[in-house]
Amino acid sequence: MQEMKAEHRQMMREKKVTILELFRSPLYRQPIFIAIVLQLSQQLSGINAVFYYSTRIFERAGVAQPIYATIGAGVVNTAFTVVSLFVVERAGRRSLHMIGLLGMAVSAVLMTIALSLLEKLAWMSYVSIAAIFSFVAFFEIGPGPIPWFIVAELFSQGPRPSAFAVAGFSNWQPTSSWAWASRMWRCSTCHPVQEMTRGRTFDQISSGFRGAGGGEKHSPEELAHSLGADSQL
Repeated sequence: MQEMKAEHRQMMREKKVTILELFRSPLYRQPIFIAIVLQLSQQLSGINAVFYYSTRIFERAGVAQPIYATIGAGVVNTAFTVVSLFVVERAGRRSLHMIGLLGMAVSAVLMTIALSLLEKLAWMSYVSIAAIFSFVAFFEIGPGPIPWFIVAELFSQGPRPSAFAVAGFSNWQPTSSWAWASRMWRCSTCHPVQEMTRGRTFDQISSGFRGAGGGEKHSPEELAHSLGADSQL
């Protein structure tokens, strides 16, 4: 108890460190670099793609009820998070992180091979499912939880809030950058269509699409059938 009180008094005396000071000071430069790389290794490992498209992957693998397989992946995610809590002190942070990344790489290779050979070998569907589950399991053994709590161990109370801010930014920046890039691409693709439809009737818009499709001629009866009963020819 006395040691805890002494540590608390020492932390209260420590001054706060800004984000700029983290990068300027040689004392914090290497720890913050380690924290950033760990966060990037988590986000760029491919775990988001597996979670986002797991249902499609299971459908392609021939699973009758892919939603249940996706729920199974979530169960594996939760279970191995608990497992990592018990083994992290014994195995060490660095060992678990490297084992997790290596296991994820092997699982990704197996998943790619299994999905490529799925049409030739039906039993490859089981290999792809096992590869997804092992990918999630290896992620939660190391690359999932370790980058978050390693920041608290690398920094004392003074620079810790700024370090957590930089680490969180590094974690979500790749995902948000990809989301914004996709959104900008969609906007640039949809903008000409939006401009083409503004102030025009449905018949004029349909005629524009037919003209863009090569100018194929249709009879009034065909146009009435394709445009619906509510359109005015």
